[in-house]
Formats: sequence, structure tokens, C-alpha cells
Amino acid sequence: MTEELNLSELFSNFVKFISRNSRLLLVFMGAGIICVVGYQKFKTPYYETKAICMSGISEYERQEQIEDLSQRTAIDLINHLQINIENEDYLALSISLGLDIEIASALRNIEAEQLYQQDLNEKFYALNKFEIVLSTFDNTSIEQLEEGLIYYFSNNSFIKQYHNSYLVSNTKIINDINAEIEMLDNIRVVGAKNSLDISSVNIVSGKERSVLSNQIILLSQLRENIKTKQALLKPLTFVQNFAKVNQKEDDIFILGILSAVLSFVFGLFVALIREVKTI
Repeated sequence: MTEELNLSELFSNFVKFISRNSRLLLVFMGAGIICVVGYQKFKTPYYETKAICMSGISEYERQEQIEDLSQRTAIDLINHLQINIENEDYLALSISLGLDIEIASALRNIEAEQLYQQDLNEKFYALNKFEIVLSTFDNTSIEQLEEGLIYYFSNNSFIKQYHNSYLVSNTKIINDINAEIEMLDNIRVVGAKNSLDISSVNIVSGKERSVLSNQIILLSQLRENIKTKQALLKPLTFVQNFAKVNQKEDDIFILGILSAVLSFVFGLFVALIREVKTI
């Protein structure tokens, strides 16, 4: 009972203290909010936009990848650019992106993250895509920055080596498939002349180990799959381009609340010191 009375008295004294110093506290809080508004008014505005991308780097390496790591190299390459931004090394950044230093110096932040999707069992699995979040002080240079990222990937020596090897290998496989199809077609022509049926020879194909009875169809499907992958799996592809933004990012609400709270606490401290001195 005594503890409850003490807490009640303490709370009552605190309310009276705030009431006695309300004007001083309001002045501090008002000054803090005005400072935030002024800061937001005169600071350089920046714009934030996002894009969805995919990369064929893991396919070029022809290695079995863990699902979560299929886009890891591309994500790391994007995030590596942030080092130049944080160090304000805009010359190196402009060289990497193949852009003028004025455009590169407008970059405020860049970050890439793996994209996930939730299934019916509420489990998340990695997609073969990732998201790039980009903020810049110049919203008119977003398209150029997008082109710069494509240049950055296309001219990376590691990617170029694997990509060229991938293209040469695919070309050789496609040529071998075409030669095999031509040979099988000739065999069928000869078989037809000699009343032999060889169209029902079974071939086991793919990870699902499905059985096809027509070798030419199987080889044609394999060839088209290779061509499709080769056409789509570029070093960097934008599934969804960066959105054009005209609305600048504004943190005034959050900063205003934070400033008001800190100003209130500081005001309490000043008011307490003032009352102690008057005793």
C-alpha cells in the first residue's frame, strides 16, 4: 500500500513539474522540430528506386549451385560498388560503370538483395532473380546508371572469360546436335527405303529421366533449350527496369518525432537544473 502511494505521489510530482515548465519544454521541442524542418529544406534531396534483375553467371560456370547462391556472384558484384561510394572514390566508380564522373558522383547508395517467394507451406525459397535498390541525387540519370550497370557486368574480366567460354561451348554443342540430326535423318531415309522402322528406339532424357521415342525431336528440343538459355542468360538482365521517380525521399516525419523526444528529454534536464538552482 505504501509503495502504491509513493508511486502515485512520484507521478503526481512529475506531472506538476512538467506543468510548471511546460513553456520551456515547448520551446525546446519547437526548436528541435524547426531544426529538422530546416535541415530537410536545405539538404540535397535524393531519390530512391528499385529494379528486378537476373544474371547467367552461375550458368556460365556450369556448376551445380545451391539454390540460395544461384545469384550470389551478381549480388556481390553490385554490393561491391558501395565501397567506392562510401569512400567517395567517384573516379573509380565512373570507370567501373563506364559513365561520366558527374553521373557517378550522384550515386548515394546501391544495394542488391536475393528475392524469395513463399510457398503454400509458408516456406521461403530463393528465386533466380534479385532486387537492386538504388538512391541517387539526380533522378534524371537513372537510365544512364542502368546502362552503366550492364556495362559493369559485360566488361568484368571474370564474367567475360566464362561468358565467352559458355558461348563457344554452346555453339559446338549446337553444331554437334545439327550434325547428329542430319545423320539420323539420313538413317531414316535409308531405313525407309529398306522397309526398316527405327523411329521407336527409346532415349532417356533430362533430370526427370523421361523416355522419348523420337531421337530427332529430343535433339531438337535440346538445341532450342540451349539457344533459349544463351539468348536470355546475359551477364545482367533487367526483368523490371528502375522505376522513374520524381518524389524525393523525405525523412522529416521520423526525424521530427525523434527530435521532439530528444528535445523534450533535454528540456527536462534543463528545467530540473533551473529548479535546483532556485531552491
